[in-house]
Amino acid sequence: MNKKLLTRKAHRYIGLIIALQLLAWTIGGIWFTWNDIDKIHGDHLRNFDKPNTNQTLISTQKAIDSIADFGSLRSIKVNHVLDQVVYRIDYHSQEASHKTLLVNAINGETFPDVTKQKAINIAKQNAEFNAKVKTTELLTATDSHHEYRNKPLPAWAITFDHPESPTFYVSTKLATLTSVRHNSWRIFDFLWMLHTMDYQGRDDFGNWLIKIFSLIALLTAISGIILFFISRKKKPKET
Repeated sequence: MNKKLLTRKAHRYIGLIIALQLLAWTIGGIWFTWNDIDKIHGDHLRNFDKPNTNQTLISTQKAIDSIADFGSLRSIKVNHVLDQVVYRIDYHSQEASHKTLLVNAINGETFPDVTKQKAINIAKQNAEFNAKVKTTELLTATDSHHEYRNKPLPAWAITFDHPESPTFYVSTKLATLTSVRHNSWRIFDFLWMLHTMDYQGRDDFGNWLIKIFSLIALLTAISGIILFFISRKKKPKET
């Protein structure tokens, strides 16, 4: 087999592999362009209205004083959990570990972990639609391929009987909706994985696989140009 034929064969098969990835990039790019990012995040499925309260809140200092192992404050916010107002206190404990605690902003009591029924109520309150709950699941751990990754755990996963199959994730410790996942997001996640070529965590756009692939794609394009000129038939000389 001569070198020219071998080069053409190698270029053909490498080009096919490159073409498949380029096709994945193109399909993903088109899908990303034609879909609104807020919709992918599930904002159209969420109710962002917050309940009003006229109750008198205890002071933030009193809420902090109720924490037995309090060391130093990181932040404090006012949150609503169903019909209750709570302080979300992020702090360093006396052992210097980072902790988050919810304290009832009316009576100063520590807010308990969210039960299954309370998680369902929180999910329904945050939903912009009316639908029956299809399944509920308590998550204590997730891997890098799970749709609820790098989020607070444990968490309740409440999936609704809805055309978009939305799952609302409610943190047991924070008593808040921490994530919404639905069919459009799941398509986005799959295409984004193909786009970044990060088949582990999805978000590393500088991984070695995509770097190597990009270099091969460049070499394939250059070799294609070279082959174009090499394979051009020379015009016969006029006699």
